[in-house]
Amino acid sequence: MTMERMEIDENYIVRCLSGYETLLEDVRDRIRFLHSNMATTDDVLESLQMKKNYGTAGTSGGDRKKDLGDLLERYEENEERYAEFLKMYINQLMQEEESLKRVWICYQGLPYRQRAVLKALYVEHKPWKVVRAELRMSHSTLSNNRFSAIQNIRQLYDSEFTDMQIMMYRQPELERRMDEGKQQQISIWDLGVKKP
Repeated sequence: MTMERMEIDENYIVRCLSGYETLLEDVRDRIRFLHSNMATTDDVLESLQMKKNYGTAGTSGGDRKKDLGDLLERYEENEERYAEFLKMYINQLMQEEESLKRVWICYQGLPYRQRAVLKALYVEHKPWKVVRAELRMSHSTLSNNRFSAIQNIRQLYDSEFTDMQIMMYRQPELERRMDEGKQQQISIWDLGVKKP
């Protein structure tokens, strides 16, 4: 079953990178809470169904039993609506969890320089001035790398690539070595990958 992806924007990406672990754990906690709440609702519905069947079977149709049956029926309808709401909300939370994970995977799939910029700014929460000094970039270069990185995440996120494809085609070690001035041609075998 393929889940429809949430729409994301720059603010969502920044928020995700700034607190990925916390956001993911919060979503998972809410899903666990709702699952336990659904189990309770299902138990109540089963119990009510048994009481309703037991209370009306073989009776003479007295008003008291009819009133109790109507009350149980209304309660059951409310509980069924609540169970549907819980299922819908859990589905929404699962979609949010998938979106958080996909943004993080797309971030991991960025070229080395772009990933380094976003990591310093949002994952490590460093000020621009510090990041500029550490990465030896001018303000405009840092700003351009940041903008390109956010755009690349959005494009990867919206692409038809699977999460696995995004992870597989990432080559940060190659990029890092090339950035360090080793402009010779490097094959994946130079990185310690054994030939089949």
